[in-house]
Amino acid sequence: MFHIIDDEDFVCDVITEIIEDHGYEAIAFGSPTDYISFVNSADFRTPIAVLTDVNMPAMNGYEMIDAVSKIRSGLKFVIMTAEYAIRSVDTDKACMFLGKPFNPDNLLKMLDSLIQCHSFLPADDHGCISADHREMFPIENWSCPHNNRDCSSDCS
Repeated sequence: MFHIIDDEDFVCDVITEIIEDHGYEAIAFGSPTDYISFVNSADFRTPIAVLTDVNMPAMNGYEMIDAVSKIRSGLKFVIMTAEYAIRSVDTDKACMFLGKPFNPDNLLKMLDSLIQCHSFLPADDHGCISADHREMFPIENWSCPHNNRDCSSDCS
């Protein structure tokens, strides 16, 4: 299962459809506050990863990641953004970065890397080098925050 947070319904719908066509469940949320309410609810189920937009009303994606991480540690986050200036203080908050607009093939590569991490406990960078769009962002030396950790606890 994947969780998607984006204030544009069309983006949520497209990503949900791609994920479900790939054989996985997806739950979409239209705002960070809706997602935080879900994280605090009894209905919450831990996803393989959380895909989030950055620029949203009331709270941006980085603020949401900070808030959610205080409630549920160990979640993997993917930043989806059309802005290519990621502040260095925010690069360690996500496992991968996906530039908007994205090619569906790139999204599928990213999903496959996240699924591999979740299922097969990889030993290194979780395929981030080939799956993310780091060349589009000024984060060439970035590494997944889950890199070189005991994946038995971080990849669940």
